[in-house]
Amino acid sequence: MRTASGEVALAAWPHLQEMGRLTAEQRSLLQVLSTDRSAEELTERCPRDQAETLLAMLSSGGWLITTVVCGDRPLFSSRPLVPHRKPLPPAEPRRLSRFVSVRRDGDEFVVESPAAGAEVRLYDSRLAEPVLTACAAHRELPDVPSEAVRLLAGELADAGLLATAAETHSLSRAQWSPHELAFHHGSRLRGDHRMGQDFGGSYWAKGRFDAPPGKHPRWMEAAIELPRPDLDRLRVQDPALAEVMEARQSLRSYDEDTPLTVEELGEFLFRTARVRATGSDTEGLDISGRPYPAGGAAYELEVYPLVRNVRGLDAGLYHYAPHGHRLHLIPASATALRWLMKASAAGMTGEATPQVLLVIATRFGRLAWKYQAMGYALTLKHVGVLFQSMYLAATAMGLAPCALGVGDSNAFAEATGLDYFEETSVGEFALGSLPVARREGTG
Repeated sequence: MRTASGEVALAAWPHLQEMGRLTAEQRSLLQVLSTDRSAEELTERCPRDQAETLLAMLSSGGWLITTVVCGDRPLFSSRPLVPHRKPLPPAEPRRLSRFVSVRRDGDEFVVESPAAGAEVRLYDSRLAEPVLTACAAHRELPDVPSEAVRLLAGELADAGLLATAAETHSLSRAQWSPHELAFHHGSRLRGDHRMGQDFGGSYWAKGRFDAPPGKHPRWMEAAIELPRPDLDRLRVQDPALAEVMEARQSLRSYDEDTPLTVEELGEFLFRTARVRATGSDTEGLDISGRPYPAGGAAYELEVYPLVRNVRGLDAGLYHYAPHGHRLHLIPASATALRWLMKASAAGMTGEATPQVLLVIATRFGRLAWKYQAMGYALTLKHVGVLFQSMYLAATAMGLAPCALGVGDSNAFAEATGLDYFEETSVGEFALGSLPVARREGTG
């Protein structure tokens, strides 16, 4: 695009780069860069100094993909990211950064790192060997010129994909595990993301897969109706929000002689997780309204109470059906239930075991059908707001709440028989009756 003053700007929402005033030759060069051209062809269309200046601006802005070819066969390409991170030249010996991953994408291989300024795409799988050895020691590759391997080594270094042991010498780098930094980088709006195209609410799965239904399709057996609280009474009798927030704390001990009741569990789930309204969005995804907020109103989270000691309810694993406010008993072996409880309770200090362990699972497809790149980060945010809602409801009710930091998704899959990839546990919350000392106001 050209401004009224004649300056040129490149725009691809949400990115905008002002290029300033370009010569007629440079503007012409911009027009042909959308198709494959050799470096020689480009400089023929524009004076070399002007072409190099323009190409440097495009590269630093992440607009330019460079491909190395052998004859008519592409070997690899490098795509800068925006904003471009100019890496410091690493000291010898160079090796792959610990943040680098090499993954397959169709018939190609992608070399990427959340700490890099570019990604490298390999079209010839044999080039994976010199990448993994940081182009230091490798055998000759038939039909691949040594100059191409040398260029590959340069691209890896320039992109910041190579490093030394010194990358762990500062807390800012050592504090990140590779999977946590990759998750953070991949789920935030980056320079190479295009909102609504490969990031955000793109509805990429529409037309390819049916939208997962709002109601859980698995648990349809006879249900246990849960008691419903009187909301009008709660509005009058509940403590003030400020009082509840100031009193909120994690409690890890219980009164086993006076445990949680089924009425209290019913009220707790009604306050925090029930469905208040249903509908569908413009693209056909079932949506609903619940007490806690959720992106796109998709509400992918499911609550599974693992009951150990609740008056009026048999011990076992249940699924909470939020549309009807009822419980479905899930047939599971005692061994699987012990594994599930033990794995989560390991995150609690002390000797207490939750009277009810609320396992929170995600039917991830409910989000992934609509959202790209940010879906898993979104489901973890939903776990956080559900945790807070559970803390506030438990505090207002005079119960003992505690969000747990660990859980075993394999144990959940074993107990429920669910497909790990279709629905998996992402959070655990312990609940029980207040210990006697706190109930009497001496704690």
